[in-house]
Amino acid sequence: MPNRDYAVRKKNKKSGNKRVILLAIIIIVAITGLGLWFLQESAPPKTVPVTQQVKTNANTKHELPSRPEEVYSYIRDLETREVPVDKDSTLAKLTKEQEEQIIKQRELEQRKLEQLAQQAEQARTEAASVEKNTQEQIQAARDSINEKILEEKRQAEEKKQRELAAQKEKEQQQVVTAKPASTPPAQPKPSSAQYGLQCGAFKNKDQAENMQARLAMAGYNARINSSAEWNRVVVGPIGDRAAASAALSNARSVAECLIVRM
Repeated sequence: MPNRDYAVRKKNKKSGNKRVILLAIIIIVAITGLGLWFLQESAPPKTVPVTQQVKTNANTKHELPSRPEEVYSYIRDLETREVPVDKDSTLAKLTKEQEEQIIKQRELEQRKLEQLAQQAEQARTEAASVEKNTQEQIQAARDSINEKILEEKRQAEEKKQRELAAQKEKEQQQVVTAKPASTPPAQPKPSSAQYGLQCGAFKNKDQAENMQARLAMAGYNARINSSAEWNRVVVGPIGDRAAASAALSNARSVAECLIVRM
């Protein structure tokens, strides 16, 4: 087989590629230049109005007339003229009167505000006083009612005690009258029995304690004997029946009591 020169062939191929690339670049540059030239030719012509305006302004500045050198007399007269002011004029008086009226109106409004504030304070004070008096009257009425209730209870208890005492005394009299008249009076014998006083029988223990306190303040050693229903206030034992009778007479100033055997 004949020998081939591969190196020479490769070199020729690279040079052909470079020519194609260079030709493509030249074509692109030519097309771009033609496009720019076409756009420039088809665009409207530019105007420069700003420059002309500046020039006209410059011309007008130069065309303004110069300041006159003559000094007018009326300007000097106006600068030095004095305007007479009449302090007693009608306008001044009217303004002063208006100021006085405004001051009086303000003082009147201030007095009205002060009067309203005083009236409001007085109304609040009267309302508080009325409320306080009403509460005091209500409390006084309650206290009076409670006192009346307690007094009625006390009177009812005293009446009950008197009825019990009268009933006991009546029973004792009936026992004495029931004895036969023919029986000779027995000679008094010394007895060891002890007697005391019963000064009330209450279902309410508070009432019994109240009676006990009253007897204690009078100097009697009282105590309470409580049962299922009754709370009896008793004093003693005092001694024999004579001593119990004497104690009964002294205790009548405190309560209605009965002599009981202890």
